[in-house]
Amino acid sequence: MEVRYRPEELTRLPRSVRYESGKVVMIDQTLLPTEFKTIELITVEEVAEAIVTMKIRGAPAIGAAAAFGLALYADTTKAKTRDEFMDGFYNAYDRLKNTRPTAVNLFWALNRIRRFVEENAESSLEEIKRMIVAEAQKIADEDVEANLRMGHYGAEALPEGNVLTHCNAGSLATVQLGTVGAVLRVMHRDGNLKLLWVDETRPVLQGARLSAWEYHYDGIPLKLIADNMAGFVMAQGKVDAIIVGADRIVANGDFANKIGTYTLAVLAKEHGIPFFTVAPLSTIDMSLKSGKEIPIEERKPEEVLTCGGCKIAPDVGVYNPAFDVTPHKYLTGIITDRGVVYPPFRRNLKRLFERE
Repeated sequence: MEVRYRPEELTRLPRSVRYESGKVVMIDQTLLPTEFKTIELITVEEVAEAIVTMKIRGAPAIGAAAAFGLALYADTTKAKTRDEFMDGFYNAYDRLKNTRPTAVNLFWALNRIRRFVEENAESSLEEIKRMIVAEAQKIADEDVEANLRMGHYGAEALPEGNVLTHCNAGSLATVQLGTVGAVLRVMHRDGNLKLLWVDETRPVLQGARLSAWEYHYDGIPLKLIADNMAGFVMAQGKVDAIIVGADRIVANGDFANKIGTYTLAVLAKEHGIPFFTVAPLSTIDMSLKSGKEIPIEERKPEEVLTCGGCKIAPDVGVYNPAFDVTPHKYLTGIITDRGVVYPPFRRNLKRLFERE
């Protein structure tokens, strides 16, 4: 597969999260689409809180932010001894690990740095600090490179025409470009994306607030629809393919993504529409056999009871799972940074890791 475009040829957006000495800089996604603002975080607690409150969201972006949180600890700690440093490191690791339970990239990034530190335990304290910062930056850079490859693989797999997406798996959900976003941007650059349908994605409206904003920013033709309109749009023959992101893909191909994805998958099957998910290898969790084992985050009732800060329902009981699980039988293919995986998923996903 030939990578034909550079990131700057596909988007005008800056990286959603980056590290500068002594601070983590990120786009505050809770302010979009009314305000485009970056914030500077100077403590691990601030980074953890930003992840919990979804100032940054999207599995790959969360992973990079958590890695930068450990880099921030390494750069700012006042620990004088190795033991004191490691105690603080593990405290930072635990705080960041417990922010959100579903996105596997969070644990992948934190564990990668933890292993790196433990494998280099004999190095000097200053060298360990330098290596943590460098490894966190490497995680972010690799995410951009992986997205670029996925964009080209996905653009070859999807048919020309109109594409529907759900939630936000664009530049804002990753370090840059996006998983779904990279595919859409390459298709748009190639002239193969005629129209993008964007689900609003209740209850937090990541489609309306974030996807519509960033794709419009990059000049991609789109139409925003309420979530309950998707089936009718498919029935009218106005959707040629559906592509969504993933927060965790397991060994048999089942995957967790933003709530509402499962509904789209069933509708796609009924209407004969190709249905793809796209994610880097760091999102694939081969330790879980099926989607039934994926922990699902349940969020606060206020997200359902309010919209844009306005009360829209009485104070009744609320069930608010942040994600649902789509069984692999509804998937046409899984687009990864090593190519597109087709059924049988259990065998073919395993082969991806055998190539490492």
